[in-house]
Amino acid sequence: MTIELRQLRYFVALADTLHFGRAATQLHITQPPLSRQIAALEDTLGAALFVRSSRQVELTAAGRHFHEHAVRVLAALDGAVRSTQATARGERGVLRVGFTMSAAWNVLPALIRRYGDAFPAAEIQLSEVVPRELDEALLSGRADVGIAFPWQRPDGLEYLRVHAEPLWAVLPAGHPLAAAAVVAVGELADEPFITFPAATAPALHALVAGCCREHGFEPRIRLETHLQQTIVNLVAEGLGVSLVPRSMSRMQLAGAVFRPISSPRVIEQGVIWAPNNANPCLARFLDCARAFGEAMAGGD
Repeated sequence: MTIELRQLRYFVALADTLHFGRAATQLHITQPPLSRQIAALEDTLGAALFVRSSRQVELTAAGRHFHEHAVRVLAALDGAVRSTQATARGERGVLRVGFTMSAAWNVLPALIRRYGDAFPAAEIQLSEVVPRELDEALLSGRADVGIAFPWQRPDGLEYLRVHAEPLWAVLPAGHPLAAAAVVAVGELADEPFITFPAATAPALHALVAGCCREHGFEPRIRLETHLQQTIVNLVAEGLGVSLVPRSMSRMQLAGAVFRPISSPRVIEQGVIWAPNNANPCLARFLDCARAFGEAMAGGD
């Protein structure tokens, strides 16, 4: 048994109008081909779908039953066509985003919200990683896009800057410099530092060390940890001081005081991706990221 798609559409149009002339006009055909296709459909089904008279057309019991199913079939097909086209355009599907913890305090929420508002049918899967693991996830395809600090990326990855902010000092609340409006970095020369291992976050590690060197000293590193939130927690406990991105001040953690520093270094955040990634959602996300970066730059 083979039923053509056009036969279903012709049948539903006639069942809805119960008039061959109006149905033909709606379908942009003439009445004879409509009549032939309805007759062919009835022959295929082995059942009369309409009762025809000189004055009216009515559905049979079989016709009413078939109409219920035909409407659902056509709706499902139309939905499949629309969703397939939307998937090809990157308007729906799954986008896997890897991000470093710092991004959660600045870029990530606003960028994900912008993308979600623009493409509500797309599913976003978030995964928090340390920077050294992100490039492998992107190159292997386990992640479609990353949000992180720039670093020495391997071949095959692209980077787009979307945000920049200064380094700030984070100090224990009882520290003598906690009351200062601006902290001179040179005054931290004798302090124990809590920072990131170079292998975990090379860009930020180099930026903090470079900032200290610009002010005449090598940071005396007491502790290294992989997460900025842990750094702030340890500072709050009085175990040392640190330089972190300004957005970390949003933590508002009791025992930790954030202060701007003199001649601050600026740290970037951006999106990172493999250009050979074929996920259609990636292109739409990059469009949002570019618009987000332009808006942030305009706000500066």
